[in-house]
Amino acid sequence: MSLCPSIRSLAATSALLLAVAGTALSTGGASAASGADPAHFRLTPALLDRMEAVAAELKNVKTADVDDDDDEADAESVEDIARKLDAQPHVRAALARHGLTSLEYATATLAALHAGMYLAMGPGADTKALASFTPEQRANVKTMLARRKK
Repeated sequence: MSLCPSIRSLAATSALLLAVAGTALSTGGASAASGADPAHFRLTPALLDRMEAVAAELKNVKTADVDDDDDEADAESVEDIARKLDAQPHVRAALARHGLTSLEYATATLAALHAGMYLAMGPGADTKALASFTPEQRANVKTMLARRKK
C-alpha cells in the first residue's frame, strides 16, 4: 500500500521527532501534567500543514545524536520531547517560522502518530479500539483519513 505525500511527510516528521527525543516513550508516558496530552489534542488541517512545512524544512538537517544507551537521555513526557526539540536551535527556529511551539509540535506529532497507526491497520482495523479512543483521538483519525483521501 502506498502512502499519500501528506502521510509520508508526517511519517518523516515523526521520525525526526523520535530521533531528537529518544526512544523510550512508554504507553501513557507521553501525557503531561500541564495538559499536553496527545490523547486530548485535536489536530486540524491547518496545523498538519504547518507540521509538514517544518518537516520539509528540516528534511535534510542532521539532528544531534541521541545516545540510545543512556536511559536518562530518553524522553518520558511531552515536555521532555519539547525540551529536546528546544535544545536544537535549527529545530526551534523552524518551528517558530511556522508559528509552532516545541510543546505543540511534540503533542501534535504524537497525536498524528497515534491516528496514523490506527489508519495503517487498514480496513480491518478494530472498531472496538476506535470506540475506546477519546473524542479527540476519534476526530484525529477522521482528520487524518480525510487528508489521506486528498
